[in-house]
Amino acid sequence: MPSCKASQAGRGVEMKHCIGVLVLLATGSLTTNPALAAEASARFTVAVAVPSRVTLTTLEQPALLTLSDEDVRRGYKDVTARYAVSHNDPRGYLLRLSPRVGVTRHVEVRGFAAQVYLRDEDIEVRPQSVARKSDLALEFRFVLEADAQPGTYALPVHVTATPL
Repeated sequence: MPSCKASQAGRGVEMKHCIGVLVLLATGSLTTNPALAAEASARFTVAVAVPSRVTLTTLEQPALLTLSDEDVRRGYKDVTARYAVSHNDPRGYLLRLSPRVGVTRHVEVRGFAAQVYLRDEDIEVRPQSVARKSDLALEFRFVLEADAQPGTYALPVHVTATPL
């Protein structure tokens, strides 16, 4: 078998011979053991579970509800709100509307396929759009209690989103 000695490394022609020997050894061309040249293969499966997720970002919504004398005489106050919704579930998401007890008898919500009435309990609405990202515009009509007074109050509705 050819060999390459350290003393030969400094000479040009012999250096080429030493490199050739190293290449042959690295590729296994000089090996006589057939077991070293065998191939092996394996199969495996990878499974990934991506949890459903939804985010709701408030783009426009008053932090507080301010009632004027005119709002109280009229018996309601209209407020608009916009939200950015993004989710990863092809089935969509649920929008939860939670009332806050106090100044209103009920809340009328427009912006869905049908008008929604929010009274004393949470309701969940499944929006028609299943787009992964959407802009949701809602109109709230806060129908006031008979004894409502002008002033500033917490917004009578809380909006959240949950995956299906």
